[in-house]
Amino acid sequence: MFEDLLFPKNRNKSGNLLKINTFQHYLYKKNSMKSKATSSILIFLLLTHFVSANGDHSDSRNTASEENSISVNSDGVNPCISDLQYSILESRIKENSLALGRFSYLHPATENTITSLSWPLRPASNLTDCSYYFISAYVDQDTAAGAIRDFNCGNNTYDSHRGTDISIWPFNFYKMDNNLVEVIAAAPGTIIDKHDGEYDRNCAATSNPANYVLIQHADGSYALYWHMKNGSITSKAIGQSVSVGEYLGVVGSSGSSSGPHLHFEIWAGSTSATRLDPFSGSCNTLNASSWWAAQKPYKETAVIKASVHTTDAVFPACPATETSNQSTSFQVPFQGPGLSAGYAKFYAFFRNEVSGLPATLSILNPNGSTYLTWNYTSANDVKARAWSWSKVLPTNPGTYTFQAIYNGITCSSFFDITTSTGINHTGISSDLKIYSSIENRHTTFELKHNSIRQIEIFNILGAKVFSMEGSSSAMEINSELTGGVYFYRLMDANQLVYSGKLFIQ
Repeated sequence: MFEDLLFPKNRNKSGNLLKINTFQHYLYKKNSMKSKATSSILIFLLLTHFVSANGDHSDSRNTASEENSISVNSDGVNPCISDLQYSILESRIKENSLALGRFSYLHPATENTITSLSWPLRPASNLTDCSYYFISAYVDQDTAAGAIRDFNCGNNTYDSHRGTDISIWPFNFYKMDNNLVEVIAAAPGTIIDKHDGEYDRNCAATSNPANYVLIQHADGSYALYWHMKNGSITSKAIGQSVSVGEYLGVVGSSGSSSGPHLHFEIWAGSTSATRLDPFSGSCNTLNASSWWAAQKPYKETAVIKASVHTTDAVFPACPATETSNQSTSFQVPFQGPGLSAGYAKFYAFFRNEVSGLPATLSILNPNGSTYLTWNYTSANDVKARAWSWSKVLPTNPGTYTFQAIYNGITCSSFFDITTSTGINHTGISSDLKIYSSIENRHTTFELKHNSIRQIEIFNILGAKVFSMEGSSSAMEINSELTGGVYFYRLMDANQLVYSGKLFIQ
């Protein structure tokens, strides 16, 4: 009976589509408090307009994407999880626990038995963005109807919200379609309930059910992972254990949702009335201590993606998938659709922008010198915003870097310039061999037909973490780099550049 209520057979699978004009860019859920009496789940719409060019090598099509929002919810009528769904979840916990012979659901966690939580999301191995999310809503600490307050005494929440909403961005549906952001276990425990098979491209707050996993920890607390992608839920059965960092699914937009995000919720016991807020702050009245192993800042101000595009990115209305038009190779002479001859679009995606905070954007030559640089200063505080500029491309062949620095954090991407003759003046990848030793983390670069002049290693944020010069056909790196994904840039004696991704075990 409970399953029939939580997962009804007859439901609206299309959701309510947003009607926006062709210049509006859909982002997704944000909260804004219009007055003390009302609060709403809001959807970001990135609204493109044209502004004047600043500096050299710009054209009149320098563009900036501004955010706007509309309400799709009112007074917590359709939150991420309804009261009925909470009631059914509690019943399923009891039923499944009894069936498994687990009686710890009767004993909630206490302050003395806090489960240490890791971040519940991770980028897939083929996602190279500098970051991939922003927090669109925290737990609502104010229980009064029509009033909101998050753990930090701010208003990044909505009425009666009981979890933390972590929205993936930018190109959220593209990330979802390609399984680029994974939901992982924040702590070890036992799967006490899970559900899959629900429509995952909802665009508004509704009563639709979601795909989810519910895990019980050793101290009796629970973690709920909600809104996941259809067909992505772990194959492990109810009653099986999971370890911290273990795959649970992919971020989706199932259930009452206005875009792909994870609703992450912690209970001290087996009922929603025991909800906690894993974030520690002066306005957290639910628990005194943080449950995070390493609590993130209230605002993580940064550039989370810097990329080069052949023309404007396309952000259609939910639930259509975005078209980034991103490219890592440009053949000169280049003509991008709708752009002046020789120009490309350079995008910077900002998280938690702060009014008055400046950003420095640069195009760097293959040798690291500056080809072009310009500045941008935030006009107001915004959770997430995309800006784009039309800039003339270099014409000398080689591998260039687009770099954005904001709040002291650097985010970079690489792109190649080739000639119209069809001859690629960057190095031929088959001429380069890379050998790695797992035991001692030594990495050897070897060129087939030339000597190596320089090797540079960059982390995923674009910061240079290693550099070495030489004059032999083979060079060995013996660095103290930790395991992970890096990027290399190698220049030979003829100044041909080789670049690519490097995995260090």
